[in-house]
Amino acid sequence: MGTSCSTTSTASDESINKYGDRAAAEKAAREGPPADSPPYTPSSLHSWGSGSAVGTEHPMSTVGQRQVDTVDTEHQDNSMRVPAPTQQAVSKSSSSTDQPLLDPGLPDLSKLSELVRSLVTGDINYVKPILKPRKICIYTCGDLQDTIMERSSLMDYVYPKLRMYCIERGYELNVIDLHWGLPDEHLNDHSLKELCLNELKSHAKDSHVVTIVFLNDTFGNPLLPRCIEGPDFDQAVSRIEDEKDRELLWTWYQWDENASPPCYRLAPISTQIPDIKEMTAEKRADAIKEWRHIVKEMMNTMRKAFNQEQKEKYLTSVMEQEIKQAVFLNQQSAKRCLWLCRRFTHFPSHNVPEDAKSYISTEPESKKRLDILKSELKERLDETRMLKFMVKWHTGGMDVKHSEHKQFVEDLCAQFSPLIISVIDNVLSEDESKLSHIQEELKTYLGVEKRLFHELMQQSLACKNRFSRFHGRPEMLVKIRRYLNNDSCVPLILHGRAGCGKSSLVAKVAEQCGNWLNNPQLSVRFIGLTPDSSTTELVLRSIAEQCCVLYGEHSATVSKGIGDLNTYLARVLSKASAARPLVVIIDGLDQVRSYSTRKMDWVPKELPEHTKLILTMADDCEEFADLEKKIDDKSCFLKVGPLTTEEATNILDNILKDNNRKINKGQREVVNRYIAECPLPLYVEAVGMTTCNWTGGEEHLALRSTLVEQIHVVLDELEREVGAVPVSRILGYLTAARQGLSDSEIMDLLSCDEEVLNEIFVYNTPPVRRCPSILWTQISSRLSPFLMKTIVSGLCLTTWKDNTFSKVARERYFKQEQQFTPCMALFDYFTGKWANGRKKPVLLPNGEQAMDADGQPLELERFIMDQPIRYRSRYNRRRLDELPYQVFQLTGNILDDFVLNNEWVYDKLCGSTAYQVLEDVSLAMSKDPDNKELQLFRELLELSSYALGCDGRQFYTQFYGRLMQFMKEEENQKQYPLMKAIHDKAFSAPEPSLIPLGFILQEPGQAEPPVNDNVYFNQLYRAKQNPHHVITVSHTRGEIAVWNIYTMQAVRTLKGIHQPQSLKMIDEYRCLVLSGRELKIYNFDEGLFVMKLKQIMNQKMPYYGLHNQDHVVALSRDRMYVNMMNLQNGDCVATFKVGEDRFLNSLIVSDDGRICVCGDETQKPFPLLVWDLQSRKLMYDLRIPHHEFVTRLAAITSEGHYVCCGCREVDEPSSPTFVVVYDLQSGTLFKKCKLGVNVVSMAISSQSSCIVVGLEDCMVVVIDLISGNTRWNLKGHTAPPDAIRFDNRGHKFLTFDSEGRDRSVRVWELMTGNSLGVFTPDQTITACDLSGDGRAVIFALKGRSHIVTLALCHGQGLELPQVKQYGSEQNQGKTFDLSQAGTWTNNDKSLWGN
Repeated sequence: MGTSCSTTSTASDESINKYGDRAAAEKAAREGPPADSPPYTPSSLHSWGSGSAVGTEHPMSTVGQRQVDTVDTEHQDNSMRVPAPTQQAVSKSSSSTDQPLLDPGLPDLSKLSELVRSLVTGDINYVKPILKPRKICIYTCGDLQDTIMERSSLMDYVYPKLRMYCIERGYELNVIDLHWGLPDEHLNDHSLKELCLNELKSHAKDSHVVTIVFLNDTFGNPLLPRCIEGPDFDQAVSRIEDEKDRELLWTWYQWDENASPPCYRLAPISTQIPDIKEMTAEKRADAIKEWRHIVKEMMNTMRKAFNQEQKEKYLTSVMEQEIKQAVFLNQQSAKRCLWLCRRFTHFPSHNVPEDAKSYISTEPESKKRLDILKSELKERLDETRMLKFMVKWHTGGMDVKHSEHKQFVEDLCAQFSPLIISVIDNVLSEDESKLSHIQEELKTYLGVEKRLFHELMQQSLACKNRFSRFHGRPEMLVKIRRYLNNDSCVPLILHGRAGCGKSSLVAKVAEQCGNWLNNPQLSVRFIGLTPDSSTTELVLRSIAEQCCVLYGEHSATVSKGIGDLNTYLARVLSKASAARPLVVIIDGLDQVRSYSTRKMDWVPKELPEHTKLILTMADDCEEFADLEKKIDDKSCFLKVGPLTTEEATNILDNILKDNNRKINKGQREVVNRYIAECPLPLYVEAVGMTTCNWTGGEEHLALRSTLVEQIHVVLDELEREVGAVPVSRILGYLTAARQGLSDSEIMDLLSCDEEVLNEIFVYNTPPVRRCPSILWTQISSRLSPFLMKTIVSGLCLTTWKDNTFSKVARERYFKQEQQFTPCMALFDYFTGKWANGRKKPVLLPNGEQAMDADGQPLELERFIMDQPIRYRSRYNRRRLDELPYQVFQLTGNILDDFVLNNEWVYDKLCGSTAYQVLEDVSLAMSKDPDNKELQLFRELLELSSYALGCDGRQFYTQFYGRLMQFMKEEENQKQYPLMKAIHDKAFSAPEPSLIPLGFILQEPGQAEPPVNDNVYFNQLYRAKQNPHHVITVSHTRGEIAVWNIYTMQAVRTLKGIHQPQSLKMIDEYRCLVLSGRELKIYNFDEGLFVMKLKQIMNQKMPYYGLHNQDHVVALSRDRMYVNMMNLQNGDCVATFKVGEDRFLNSLIVSDDGRICVCGDETQKPFPLLVWDLQSRKLMYDLRIPHHEFVTRLAAITSEGHYVCCGCREVDEPSSPTFVVVYDLQSGTLFKKCKLGVNVVSMAISSQSSCIVVGLEDCMVVVIDLISGNTRWNLKGHTAPPDAIRFDNRGHKFLTFDSEGRDRSVRVWELMTGNSLGVFTPDQTITACDLSGDGRAVIFALKGRSHIVTLALCHGQGLELPQVKQYGSEQNQGKTFDLSQAGTWTNNDKSLWGN
């Protein structure tokens, strides 16, 4: 067991004005004010104990205005004309030293980082995208026909294991090969090149791209240019002499006047060769053969007709452009690239046979470009990133039937696997340790819960994206601005048709809020954007949590049901002030989940002052009807009307411009006519998408007069281009999924869908039965304006952006006869039905079973990612969140298998969130609302939601603590058998836990206790030689008490002690107490005051420590030396001093009392002074050049062998503090441990030879004392753990945040790094310690006048120790009044000592 210290530095200059001159001020800084002055109590004083570490008129201008006697119209008018400072300016200035004084009771937001402050205050203009999904994309470049065998082998043997390797580390691996599954790499619309390059660009934004280049001796079959600019095409045609060749080009290249600039566009293959889309293999084969011949002829013609510049512009291969974009872009791209090169031996290069032309470029110009590309690759790539193989040529090309080729495949996989793993490891390492300014913000304590941080980040980015697409609506903005600036006391309800632009309107309002109001605090939520915004309950909780940060509440107070949340919201909204006004915007209240609360009871009829609430919803929803009945003031309802012609034209023109398109006069007339019938922004977007496909020669324009009909037109066009079956399946899966789907999940689902595969593989069947990546790329690219991506637990999921599209997709693809198909496929997927090597039957297009060559049913593996509950130590949140929802859609019953299945609930609480479990409960209650056990379960979850959000492993203990009294009733045990089972399971929980021995948590049906902020106990100390008792100190009540840990009763109480600050046990019963600025000795057993020591302590730094049972050492009043005092007579028997004007600022003593270490704040840099108390000599004056010790962070081993201390570089004061360890036997620097993050606490254990360090990023790190290596990185805390306690043997330790930001206490096993228990009480912890034997954790909680004990339980029942009696039996439970003890007349001084 070790001892540690925590002190605070002082600035004596602050007292100059008070004392008159600098000399007096310096003396006051050293000695403090007179002894009768009120004591200074450092917040961290207790950590010195053993084992611790420390507009114009409009009707809207009077919406709901309060009646006032006088109205300052001039002031109101000015406030409309003169813009207030922008929110961004306010947020940036709030961190300056000249910021205005805060309103009393409001937290100082300038302490937050600029990024977090902008998120919390709603300054969306400053927010930048820093959340990148935990996603790795392997992008494959290379000719398919040349490398089909290599690609197949990697898909078969390497990529499945690699996907599992990544997911076990919390990353999704998405393997993209857009050439796979395409005969001759053709697409009907010739968009392959654009799709490839756009896909690369897209993944570079939201994933870590690793490029695999298959480059041998060919580029593969060239692709015809999709577009040729008019002048270039005309020049080329003019050079063609053969009329047939010219006619061929004129046939296939058609004038596209809608392109910008106009060009000749290659016609879709099906327009000239309809059989290319035939489902009959023979017809499609003939069509592809015909197309190949046409491509060959036109390529030959273009090579002759184009000049060199035009060849480079139009005839470069897809591979060349892919490599340039993916590899040559920057140095990092090259580091993440692997080049696989295969060369043939015995190859007939002089007379290349027909079957070998797929493996080598024979055209001279292609060979030249190939050599240049290879040379550039060699220059860019490290030698270790290139794999080269020599393979013997066999007639017919590559085939695993040849032994040499089979061996090549084995060698390729064997060498590729470790190489790609090393690249991925580097990606993971770089991703975890980026040192950019933005990433550094995430490496420190955010000041908000991380879940809220991620929610605010995604909501803010969505808001920026939506207002960036906003156009017009000046009248609406003026009306909303008036509402925000007037004295309206009612909410503003924006309503209109679906797709009328409500979301982009409120996004624009959010962006302008800082210009309209002075320092507004903005809370914006778009319903359905994230899992935490899918229901009314979750949205209100999220807003309430944000308000907690803004107005100084703890987020635990909002973990209530919707009823209690109403009360809290009313209270917290009332805290808004003129200095910090609040604007809440909730968009799309009609789009909450079907199982969400839809009643508007939570909407206040009258808002508190300085608070504004803006809600949006559709006209025809029940929420709007409810509000119309509830709110009498109809002027607060503002209808969002249609777009003006000019606004609609601007939106359409921007869409066309973004896609390099335009429309002619006739087309625009038609478009304007249709838009006039449906002037909605979403309709204009859908029309814009359709117009992008026009070329100017269309006889019929596919437009419809309603939004829903136009969405069907968009989907019809997509189905014609890609195929009805693939489109219906993909959009069906997206619509059926609860939160969306990742790219790899979509590919897995399609690979198990026989109808999709049969439509794709009519002519070309790859060796591996997997769906081509190009399918999802085509669909997602075409629908990108209507899809959005959201990040859930680091994974990037795709879902619908607009609810109208989702509804249309559900109606279209969930037909009655096949309504369960998408849900069943998702159920099979998330249960892992076709994973782990299980083969799926291959079906023919007619639905019959396919047979293999031997006449047996053909079954093939699909290489599907397994979906267990856990991937090793990581929970699979995707299964936990999606599976119950899919089962509910299929059967309507999830009670037995999920909601009331204890094991499932436990896993989901650990792997997902308590709020997702509550959503499952809401689903179940929608079918069984009167189920009493379900109602009780829901109430228990709501009461425990904050604690379970901290750590789901508290499930059993939280429920046990809340059911202790409830389950004493036999009737309740019978009526609620499942809750009784959870209650009883607490003693045999899957993980070690902390079991409360008394009533500590609010129980169901119990009224929430009134707010009680009384601090009854400030410190907890262990009794000496008795592990079953602790001692509490109460500063304000002047009370010290001894408590039985297990009965939680006081066995001794000493009252009337003058300002007790801290204590140290001298022996089993005698104790040295810092009382005011004096040290006094008390006997706790007999309740006696023994004596007072003579020295007066320094007010700000009253540090002391025991040398032995007879002596104590303490800083002198002026902090210039250390005094040793006799505990028998109170006299000073020795003084330790090092030169003149040396002001000491810390003091720690080893447990054996032999070594004393002090910090010196006078010398620069600050040194550490080490004394041997036995010989009473200075041992060492420890210094490190250009470094200074942070003496508030120090700890010493019990026997005084080692001391560790925080340290920082003098020349770089902003650099993180690190840990140094000195060997005090030799006085040498033993270890230096730089962790890259500021240290906030530390403790040292000689028994376990380790140092435990709490970091600013909320981590706890255990460092081996001998090697200096990190033993364990322990996660779990949500705020920096600034307090550490060891048990007496140094085998277990406890960590917590003494500031109460994180209310959780965690116990760890030192040798294994395992968690031994975690507990989150309802109240704030004021003091906490681990019992000496490590068997219990003792709490002192705000508002509680008794201690609370939790016993460590290891899943084998609870055995409490035989409690050792404390002192004399006759004094048990006694209270002693010592208010007169230590007072005397002059004649009595000899009795008590001076």
